[in-house]
Amino acid sequence: MNSFSLTIPRTVKQTLDELTSPKGGPGRLKAGGIDLLDLMKEGIEQPGRLINIRYLDEKQQALREISEVKADAIPEGVWRLLPGGDNGNPPPRRDCLRIGTLTTLSEVSAHPLLQSKVPALTESAAEIATPQLRQAATLGGNLLQRPRCWYFRSSEYPCAKKGGSVCFARDGENDFHAIFDNQPCCAVHPSGTAVALAALDAILVLITPTGERFARLSSFLVGPSQPGGAIGRENRLEADMMLAAIWIPSPGPGERNLYRKVKQKQSFDWPLAEVAISVRRALTGNKALEAARIVLGAVAPVPHRARSAETMLLQSPTLDAERIRKIGQAALSGATPLSRNGYKLPLVSGLVQQAIADLLT
Repeated sequence: MNSFSLTIPRTVKQTLDELTSPKGGPGRLKAGGIDLLDLMKEGIEQPGRLINIRYLDEKQQALREISEVKADAIPEGVWRLLPGGDNGNPPPRRDCLRIGTLTTLSEVSAHPLLQSKVPALTESAAEIATPQLRQAATLGGNLLQRPRCWYFRSSEYPCAKKGGSVCFARDGENDFHAIFDNQPCCAVHPSGTAVALAALDAILVLITPTGERFARLSSFLVGPSQPGGAIGRENRLEADMMLAAIWIPSPGPGERNLYRKVKQKQSFDWPLAEVAISVRRALTGNKALEAARIVLGAVAPVPHRARSAETMLLQSPTLDAERIRKIGQAALSGATPLSRNGYKLPLVSGLVQQAIADLLT
């Protein structure tokens, strides 16, 4: 591990000042620090300064709070990104859930408000790592962690993601790698909460020296083959930015969501496949589905929208076993498995089928 200095700011302003300071080389934020310290031990990240934001004073309590905010108090930057706007018209105002990014995964998974409103998020947080790690790891850190590809994490392989010219996993040990969008890098996004938050249409608040910025999670996370993407990064966080809060449209009547995950063993393990689904039913008439999001995890460089499956689900007047099977197959549209991860195809299809049956039948 490289040598570094450590600072412990007490306010957000001090944090931003440290991030933009030219002294001592580039700075990196640490809260739980679980992923960052691993990256430093492996020589992948070598910051000259660590900025520990775990101990910000009580005035910064919003970074640790979970609350439901009424529609008329939603910041305009969040409101403008809520779903429902079209043809230049702003979306309707609605209540939202707000989660500070220094909230630990343990706090997220156990919070009664989140359990009742967004079980997809609490279920995903509860499935991550071990109880001890969830006590330290933060929601923001989980979203921003880097891929767990063993070639990327090893100092012995100068892979393309680290500036080399070869993706060693493509013709190597790719059992746990991407089956979608796996060019030019086939590492998968490691965050389970990102899968749930993508299904919930989450909005992020980023603090910069010039003020707040707002972004949909779906545009903030970026794969190497996407517009604006680069093989060496997984998101649009810049060096002078701090991820401060996550806003989620508060589900109303007729809206439901869930998260499911498959792993090799029931104890701590990385997922083989994940799915989060959110739906909205009409409250009158035949109560047909009006909206659906099906998001897959552990299968692509960013959480993957299964749009063909969403369309088929919305076009289904009934959901018998055969129709659910076809929706599960549609979730595989566009998949290009590698030499050793073809097993993910039936796994993902079956997981989507199970999730739909659990949520809607």
